[in-house]
Amino acid sequence: MFDLPDTYRVDVKVALKDFIPKDLKPNDKKRIKDAVKLVSLDYQIAGEEIPSVNNEEYRCQVIQFYDIEVANIKDANFLASTYQNLIKPLCVIHMHDTKDEVYSMALKRLSQTDDMQIVVEQTLLTDKYMLGIPDSNRDRFMAYMNYSTVKNKIDKVQLYKEWFYKAYMVVNEKAYIHTDKLLDGNIWYDSDRTARICQKYVELVTSRGKLKTAVTNAERMKINKEIKTEIQVLDNEEL
Repeated sequence: MFDLPDTYRVDVKVALKDFIPKDLKPNDKKRIKDAVKLVSLDYQIAGEEIPSVNNEEYRCQVIQFYDIEVANIKDANFLASTYQNLIKPLCVIHMHDTKDEVYSMALKRLSQTDDMQIVVEQTLLTDKYMLGIPDSNRDRFMAYMNYSTVKNKIDKVQLYKEWFYKAYMVVNEKAYIHTDKLLDGNIWYDSDRTARICQKYVELVTSRGKLKTAVTNAERMKINKEIKTEIQVLDNEEL
């Protein structure tokens, strides 16, 4: 997965009974039992070659990579939503049936009221990629996820954020005409700049989504003005 070094491979098979929390609602338990066929923890970035982060916002000592074989890929959204909230470490969840695959990621931080709990700030489920046949969209996604191409490995949080936001941009690349320049540029070396630009990119994607559902001309004019401003901010960055 993501051409990770073999030093991070763990290949731990997870029993389904251990993968379903006891405190889940009965309907959710049944849905997971019906949907999930096999679960494994394939890779885990641990150790301090890439430094961990322990502060008021993060307690990030590992990044985990799960592989879940499902009966039908249509359950991927439910499973991603469920397990990104249950699994406390930053993680990538690869889900696949016999025909398609998707990847799930989520940005998480510690709760400000209870540092034993996490808060999921943003989630991402990729487009479906077909298995067994050439897929240029999948190839493009995997090229940006390749471990060797990640530019900011200053710590585990920044490593994961680069993966997350590059995946987000690949999925939403039509939102901004210069997405390629962002993906291929040097913004990733500067954590503060990455955060600033990616936040504006997310705002742009959100605005374009609102525009599609706007009802009145007044709404559309307001949102178009916001889009123009967000594009201008991105254009003003030296890409």
